[in-house]
Amino acid sequence: MEILRHRRWWVWLPPVFVCLALVAISLFSYFRQHSMLYHPRPYDAVYAHALPQHGVELHFTTFAGKQVAFYLAQETDARLPKRIWVAFCGNGSLALDWTWLIAQDRQNGDAFLLIDYPGYGKSEGYATIASTRAAADRALDALANHLRIDESEIESRLNLIGHSWGTAVALDFAMRHPVQHIILISVFTTLREEAATMVGNPLSYLLIENYDNRAALHKLAQRAPPPKIEIFHGTDDDIIPIRMSRELAETFPSIVKFHPVAGADHISVIGKAANEILSVMRQ
Repeated sequence: MEILRHRRWWVWLPPVFVCLALVAISLFSYFRQHSMLYHPRPYDAVYAHALPQHGVELHFTTFAGKQVAFYLAQETDARLPKRIWVAFCGNGSLALDWTWLIAQDRQNGDAFLLIDYPGYGKSEGYATIASTRAAADRALDALANHLRIDESEIESRLNLIGHSWGTAVALDFAMRHPVQHIILISVFTTLREEAATMVGNPLSYLLIENYDNRAALHKLAQRAPPPKIEIFHGTDDDIIPIRMSRELAETFPSIVKFHPVAGADHISVIGKAANEILSVMRQ
């Protein structure tokens, strides 16, 4: 009987170790998720000449600390640009990474507001949905102050472009400001659903913050008039599956036009679709 009791005790060891391992993985994922989600980095020597000579640094402060955004406008006699494109980069990228695309846009009257997230580039702090939202709103205030106009005059000219993580930031921004046109590149449905593709469905529920792009598009579709939305997504994207963009386009056909980019992955999609993206921006 004593031997049987020992055998029964050992039988419980494997499931106990499995449970402990699952708990450890869950705790690690929960407490380390910010570093898994955000990948901030500063500007290095490569970016020394990234900002064109006519570009302007906008300095402002939020609860996350000192922030920096960039304003690029063509040299015209117009008091205000015809359109202002607010650009939100993907995670791990920086605001000035948009400058190569902007350099190809020769449409007169366009200007660009490039926003870094807190902790990225020259900006201080810690990126969260709240701190990123504050940075975007304050960047708009800083631009109005720079142009010496009321913010309402800017809002009538607002257009948005975002890649990957930046698509969620762009749609979040659009919820608080009137915008005319939104270009989303490699957009996901919700951050939780995207996390599930990477770590599995159970662990995705440990996510503290969740961008819901589906819900944002639902609210934007109810505006009168709603913004015009273009979605670009690479067919070979192995980070954000193209089915997510396709689902959003099929759910909101009245406001969304879908552009699959053949042979493009998550990074190369902007380069491969550059001409088409610029064509859409000029409409």
